[in-house]
Amino acid sequence: MNFYDLLKIRTGTLGDKIFLRIDERTITFREFLNAVDNSDAGGKFFSQAVNFFVEQKNNPTNIFDVATSGSTSAPKTFRRTFESWANFFPTQNKIFRVDSATKLFMHGSLTFTGNLNTFLATLDAGGSIVTSEIFSPRRWLELLNDTTAIYLVPTKLSLLAVGEPLENIRSIFTGSQILTESQSLSLLKKFPAADLILYYGSSEQSFVTYKKISEQNAGEVNNLGKPFDGVKIFVRDGLIYVDTPYRVVGVENPCTVGDAGFINERGELIFFGRGEDFINRGGVKIFASSVEQKLLTIDGIESVAVVKVPDKIRGENFVAYVVGHADKKRIRQALTPAELPREIIFVKALPLNESCKVDKKFLMNQIPQI
Repeated sequence: MNFYDLLKIRTGTLGDKIFLRIDERTITFREFLNAVDNSDAGGKFFSQAVNFFVEQKNNPTNIFDVATSGSTSAPKTFRRTFESWANFFPTQNKIFRVDSATKLFMHGSLTFTGNLNTFLATLDAGGSIVTSEIFSPRRWLELLNDTTAIYLVPTKLSLLAVGEPLENIRSIFTGSQILTESQSLSLLKKFPAADLILYYGSSEQSFVTYKKISEQNAGEVNNLGKPFDGVKIFVRDGLIYVDTPYRVVGVENPCTVGDAGFINERGELIFFGRGEDFINRGGVKIFASSVEQKLLTIDGIESVAVVKVPDKIRGENFVAYVVGHADKKRIRQALTPAELPREIIFVKALPLNESCKVDKKFLMNQIPQI
């Protein structure tokens, strides 16, 4: 069994139902299957979708490749089984409120693991995907008038929290980045009828923990909730370990990707930072995400990227790229002496990679080594 087989099964019962809407174009389940069988593609998103299923058809095994989308290291390719995702779809779809009536808006490349997983989970539920070939929040808002759910990374989600409230959205789920308190409150105001779910996971481990965000807990930005059913977590030497049947091929249980945190008395994961964001400056341990969260509480600062750089004396150091307007004195007052960056650099915007994560590798290469 693979995803081409799943597509044929869903087409057998949902043939004339719209499976994809890409801007003004609509494609039924049957039309999509015909495009796969004839290798007939057109448009970036549609081509990626068709090509994925063509590959599944031509290689009738239950194993396929997925790619990471990290911000500081080179992308990696992992092997994953059909069952490692498909067996989890009922769990994630229940929490994310994805079912046969869902019209889910997403945007971006299907080479991003989160997008591909969401696309396939919606197929499994018999729902519909809505997307756009262009990067235009104004256009996205128009498409949202005919959708029920949204999956976007926080960077893109925050662009939609403008204008009058939309009551038709019942579910918003997101991951890969932390949602700030202001982002969460703006989204809750824009989409008052929606469950806003933040999940934590990785390409290697898939989904790990989740929480429903409310006005009451929006300020607990590093609290990433409790594990999904069937997943166990524990912390050893400050690192998060995961025991899960939904991991990629070749990864043994329990496994860690180097992320740091702890589990509170309620069994919730408190996240410190990605392994790649760990900074050891002369023996002092600093997490980039912790510094970023402190800086984002300052009025006038819109976004921040703390970037690790080599340091000939201390081994590692870091620089803060800041979008917005704030006095450097105020920035220094918000941090402890150990958290003060080597430099504070104001920029008009932060560069993003294809997955709309901040491209820290690019920023790292802009800084002269000391």
